[in-house]
Amino acid sequence: MAVGVRITKKIGLLVAVPLVAAISFAALAASITGGQALQADYLRGLVDTSGAAGKLAGDLSAERASAVSTLTSDSSKASQSFAKNIRESDESVEEYKKLRAELDPEAESTEKLLTRIDTQLERLDSVRESVGTKRQTASSVAFVYRIVIADLLAYRDSVTQVGEAPAEVADELRAGSTLSRAIEFVGLQEVAVLRAGPGKTLTPSDAEEIAATRLGFDDAMLTFDRLTTTEWQTLVERAQIDEQGVAATKLERDIARIHHGEKLDVDPGKWTDLMDSRASALLKVEEEIDQDNSEAVTALRDAQVWVTIIETVAVTLAVIAAIILALWLGRPVVRGLRKLRDAAHLVASKELPDAVARLDDHEILGELTPEQFADAMDPPVKVSGKDELAEVGSAFNEVHREAVRVAAQQALLRLHIGSIFVNLARRGHALTGRLTAEIDNAESRELDPERLERLFTLDHLVTLLGRSNDSLLVLGGTSPAKVRMADEPLGDVLTASQSQIEQYTRIRMASIDTGLAVRAAIVDDVVKLLAELMDNATRYSQPEVVVDARALADRLIIQISDSGIGMEPAKMDSINARLATKPPLDLEAVRSMGLTVVGHIASRLGISVQLRVGHPRGTIAEVTMPAALLTADTRDSTEVAEATRRPAERRPEQTSRPVPRLFRDANTMPSRNTPVADDSALVPVVHFDKAHLMESTREHPVVPKPRNPFDDGWRAAEEASKPMSPPAEGQLPRRTPGNRLVPGGEVPDTIEGVTAQDHRDPAAISATYAAYARGRSNSGVSPLNTPSGSRSAS
Repeated sequence: MAVGVRITKKIGLLVAVPLVAAISFAALAASITGGQALQADYLRGLVDTSGAAGKLAGDLSAERASAVSTLTSDSSKASQSFAKNIRESDESVEEYKKLRAELDPEAESTEKLLTRIDTQLERLDSVRESVGTKRQTASSVAFVYRIVIADLLAYRDSVTQVGEAPAEVADELRAGSTLSRAIEFVGLQEVAVLRAGPGKTLTPSDAEEIAATRLGFDDAMLTFDRLTTTEWQTLVERAQIDEQGVAATKLERDIARIHHGEKLDVDPGKWTDLMDSRASALLKVEEEIDQDNSEAVTALRDAQVWVTIIETVAVTLAVIAAIILALWLGRPVVRGLRKLRDAAHLVASKELPDAVARLDDHEILGELTPEQFADAMDPPVKVSGKDELAEVGSAFNEVHREAVRVAAQQALLRLHIGSIFVNLARRGHALTGRLTAEIDNAESRELDPERLERLFTLDHLVTLLGRSNDSLLVLGGTSPAKVRMADEPLGDVLTASQSQIEQYTRIRMASIDTGLAVRAAIVDDVVKLLAELMDNATRYSQPEVVVDARALADRLIIQISDSGIGMEPAKMDSINARLATKPPLDLEAVRSMGLTVVGHIASRLGISVQLRVGHPRGTIAEVTMPAALLTADTRDSTEVAEATRRPAERRPEQTSRPVPRLFRDANTMPSRNTPVADDSALVPVVHFDKAHLMESTREHPVVPKPRNPFDDGWRAAEEASKPMSPPAEGQLPRRTPGNRLVPGGEVPDTIEGVTAQDHRDPAAISATYAAYARGRSNSGVSPLNTPSGSRSAS
């Protein structure tokens, strides 16, 4: 059996194959008997039409005799007889046409013959009119009648062959046709005598015609006797031995003794009466024979119809019995399999995921082992009976128990791994705390700006290390949040996030809505989430990353936009899928630790994080915080304005600014422009400029150090700011290209032939980085972290 076919179809095929075979043979037999029934019905129509044609031929034969008698004599009796025969013939014509209309001939020859008969019957009216006016000769009128009668008799002869009559009725049909032909010879003999002219000398042609008609009658009667039964032979003999029949036979013999050249001494009226009497007697026998043939054919048709009905009913009953048997035996199997299928779907889509989700709550295991927890679960399938379905149900319950046990074991393993992460993070925090204290102690005693700058760098690296420890805490299932009693302003939260990334100077706070604060319980979590997104944005993007925070009626939207090379759509969809749920702790989570941390925090707090394509390039990380996580900022307007002022907006003479209390709680990097003795003014370093360094040096003199390579830039800037010397009298000012450029101030329009506005394909750049990393790895050098886009996992 083909793979993938449903069990219901398999059972159906098992029943259908023998059933189709039985139905095919039964249908073949039914079609044969049905065809025979249809053929018998068609034969019955042919026989009925043939009987009507035979009666019509007899009536036309009598009409022909009276027409010839009317043309050959002036007797009024002949004219009256002709009118009577016309009425009888018209009645036979109507009966014939009625049966002819119900007939559907199959043979082309029969159709042509019937069409010719119809045409000839339509011409009888003109022939009858000419007889009444005596405009035609007896020979021509007799010829017209003979043609139509001959076609009617030919149709009777064809019924046996066209109707494919069985052997038991074929001879009876031919016997009836032969008797019709014998009746026609009687009529021809009567007409031949009338045309010869009673009382006239018999010509050789007339004598020959009379003899031929009598011989034809005798041959037809011999053929009839050979084909028909004794009963019908007896009927024909009785029709010829009555008084009229004996007289007709005697008169016929007398005429046969007259030779050509002798006078035809016969009474026309007597001859006509006797021959019409013989023809009428034979015609009655013919009608009885045709009636018997019709009844025989009808009985044959009815028998075939009953056989067809019985066979059809038998086949139908067999099919119904097979279907009922298949349903009776197959439905329990299918129903049981469907129950197993539904149970499997329920387990796969609900029960097992629910059990695994419950295992995320580590307390649900308690002191239970994975085996004990699996044994405590109810089996999904209720097993009853001892058949194969019950065995399959028991096997499925075992699979379910094993799946739950493995899930519990994996949950226990994750719990242990989480505990390892938490312990490592706490030990790391302890070490970073000690390192921070030592660095703070060194900074408080250091007066040399360059060494102090190095200490600031180390201090910031410690902050980054602390963020890594916080990531381990999040992956371990705990929160890095500290105990806070007050809500923190939104601007302070964003600045705190900025201070926890390596390239914090590349963050620009663009448009920050004031008047909002983040609830105290989630401040550190939000700072951690935003810091991871900012760090990703600055790693592989253009020099500036823009942060916007806009408050709507029911939520806050924070957008972190970079102008990097962008990201492949498939990669972005994959990352968004991980950000939309709590990512599992797997190898991908470790590789993309930053995004995993973001997903965990967002899932716990109900925050939505999504990456989108930036315009005209780059990537936008959009963070949507619900209103339930926010409160109103209670600070006065002066504090709000000071806290939200961007670092680029500070005047050069400013050397320090108030520090929000959030910074004093976090591991942040102090500003080298602030007196180190006052740790209440520790702020993150945004940038260094020469004015600040000079001012710090005047406060704390130090021993001169070797020339800084950046001094060349400041010196070139001072030269460039000097006014140009006036040109000589009569000359135009002369400009020297590049003499007023500061080192690093020239931005080329093209790099190796590629314009800055050209779109850079993320996939191509990612492939280039990957190839470079493989080359470095093969040469024995540790490979670089190669991004797949502008945002890689931190």
